[in-house]
Amino acid sequence: MGKTFLRIVLGQELTRLRDQAGLTLAQAAKDAGCATSTVHNVENGTSGFRRIEQLAALLGAYKLNRADQAMLMDWHRQAKGEDWWTTRVAHLPSGMNLYLAMESGASAAKWWCHGVVNGLLQTQEYAHELIRSAKAANDTTEEFIEQAVDVRIKRQRRITEEGMELTCIMDEAALTNMVGSPELMRRQLQAIVELTELPNVTIQIIPRRAPTYRAVGGDFGIFSFDPAQRLEPAVASATVDGNTRVSSKERQTKQFQRRFEVLTQGALPRYDTPKLLEQLAREV
Repeated sequence: MGKTFLRIVLGQELTRLRDQAGLTLAQAAKDAGCATSTVHNVENGTSGFRRIEQLAALLGAYKLNRADQAMLMDWHRQAKGEDWWTTRVAHLPSGMNLYLAMESGASAAKWWCHGVVNGLLQTQEYAHELIRSAKAANDTTEEFIEQAVDVRIKRQRRITEEGMELTCIMDEAALTNMVGSPELMRRQLQAIVELTELPNVTIQIIPRRAPTYRAVGGDFGIFSFDPAQRLEPAVASATVDGNTRVSSKERQTKQFQRRFEVLTQGALPRYDTPKLLEQLAREV
């Protein structure tokens, strides 16, 4: 589980406990023996307490039982330090740090992609050519391209090594829009076929001729979490300028969940996916 994600979960739980105890930030800070800004930053998930004794005093003021105190203090210990991607933040679009934190802790993700192959399914050469194609438009450097590709490929460990459940619906256009060369596209399509064999991965495609709903406003993903993490579902959506917006507001989350359900209804069954991918590979 990612350190940034743990800080976010810990911060949300501490906010809930403070509200439950009826304390202000200033009162909580007094109980913890620290500045009000420190408690504020911990609740926002941007930093931790300098001394574990401060957290222990705060949890005592919140009257938590011994087991819950031990769990939250363990979260705090694990959340120290940085995640693997934090050294590359300068090479990531705005909002990606929070997105990666959520993805690092999610037990399941549902994605809709309509223009290009989902990042969790991309081969390294596909990701490289795709990001390079935007070099002139975004005025990026070679270093940016290499770092961005590296982050994208390492993210895939969540499904290939760590077992996060992935349900991905893609428009057929995401699989036929040319990136690089026909040979590269054939290798990319074959790689997706192999990923469909993973028990935690479901990939469905909406055929180009299907007269059905398509969420053309942009790609989006819905994250869900283990109940023990005490975190509500979150949505990540692409913006028109290429950045990523992450929200856990209930109204927005339910809206995207409805969209995903309707998209699922228009997609082919998962068992038809390998056959269609192999057909597209022959036609590319």
